[in-house]
Amino acid sequence: MKNLLVAASLIGLLGAAPALAQNAIPAIQFQPDPDSPIGTRNPDGPAQLAEFDFVIGDWDATITFAAPGGQTVTYQAHWHNHWILNGLAVMQEWRGPFLTGAEFRTVDARDGHWTGYNIYPGNAGGWRPTTARRTDDAMIVIIDGIDAEGPLLNRETYTDITADSFRMYSEISRDQGVTWETGDYHMMVVRSGG
Repeated sequence: MKNLLVAASLIGLLGAAPALAQNAIPAIQFQPDPDSPIGTRNPDGPAQLAEFDFVIGDWDATITFAAPGGQTVTYQAHWHNHWILNGLAVMQEWRGPFLTGAEFRTVDARDGHWTGYNIYPGNAGGWRPTTARRTDDAMIVIIDGIDAEGPLLNRETYTDITADSFRMYSEISRDQGVTWETGDYHMMVVRSGG
């Protein structure tokens, strides 16, 4: 995804999803500049920066979005993820047929935890704060979001991580993380050209 990131933006598709399922999927919006450098992680930065190494590079994502009424919409997107700010932060540029945006992540030097913001212009209110943490076998990103029902947390779990692919699924909480329910989307991501 997503932007992944992507959750608050995809939630905005809920109203349009039935129409999307009936129509052809539009082309991906605004491809990233092919000359945008991937960059390298700063070796003098916090050790936790290495936790997001797996996502660096160019990726093709296949997203399945659960629309209201039980319909699903499956589409392709492109994710261009690179090191910025002297290799101390990750920028994840999402390009899909329904939204385009960016996710910014870095390690907070005060406590060693990941923090960041997602922005998907025109969808779900602009900047959304994020946190992230690595477990033994997954990266978990939590996005503060909002939809027609009110505030929510969107948890994206990146799993089955290899050098050339990973999966991501979303879960939603409306009670500040006390309980979680299956989210509206999941995706399979493979390295571009792989």
